[in-house]
Amino acid sequence: MKQESVISVLREQGHRITNVRSAVVELLETSKSPLSADEIREELKKRKLDVNKTTVYRELDFLKGRNIAQEVEFGDKKKRYEIVGKHHHHVVCVQCKRAEDVDLQQDLDVVEKKIARGKGFQITGHSLEFFGLCSNCRQ
Repeated sequence: MKQESVISVLREQGHRITNVRSAVVELLETSKSPLSADEIREELKKRKLDVNKTTVYRELDFLKGRNIAQEVEFGDKKKRYEIVGKHHHHVVCVQCKRAEDVDLQQDLDVVEKKIARGKGFQITGHSLEFFGLCSNCRQ
């Protein structure tokens, strides 16, 4: 969902659209990787929006509660956030913790159905991340 449509939907639902809320949506929409609350706060500061950590978490909870943002975690117990959208996976650097979205050419639905049949398991979702070293950390 694009920022304009997210903001429009929230406005139509009667929610206030503050500068902070609009900026958080924009940051999550334009980021190539999920962002932590601290990263969001730093980016907001760069935009001259000095907010405390509680405000950032409140906005993230608001967006999560409306199924606009989702939380992701890459095994390091650090929560990151991204806009809900097309299902995708991530590559994660084990050194600098940078993560990027990855779209797989082959759909995993066939594999998921085969696993479900073979194990007698009703699969409700999956998470697939690739871990390694990014080009900056390999140098």
